[in-house]
Amino acid sequence: MGKLKPILGYTWAVAAVFIVLATFLGNAYFSRELASATGVTVSARITGGEVVQVSDHGPYKVLVHRPVFDGLLGDRSTGFIQINWEGAGGLPPVVEERVELGGKRPVRLLVRLDTRAGEAAARDFAGARLPVESVYKLPSGWAVRVLLTSR
Repeated sequence: MGKLKPILGYTWAVAAVFIVLATFLGNAYFSRELASATGVTVSARITGGEVVQVSDHGPYKVLVHRPVFDGLLGDRSTGFIQINWEGAGGLPPVVEERVELGGKRPVRLLVRLDTRAGEAAARDFAGARLPVESVYKLPSGWAVRVLLTSR
């Protein structure tokens, strides 16, 4: 019994070192597996929502995300729609996109993006200005978020 205790203690210490190393080295893998097993997803308020429409304009394409009104306990009265412009060879100095989405909350707007200044403007089809929440420079292009209100 006197020799068994030290052997078990050293065995446990060596095993603990391997467990700690595996945990730190496999942290990225384990976190992805845990997230996929639990079904946790990133909020649409962060990602912009799912892409519902893609328009190909030759040298660039436009990805229109779904209107996001998601809240913690239900839909909010204000939301946004995100439009991404992606171009492998760069974008023209000024791009415009007409967005028409049907559904529970129809969206009809025209978004104009100045890629040199990094500024955007949006109007509905009646000509009223819509507030632009933000303009993002992405590695492959630009993204614009236009604020929406439920009607």
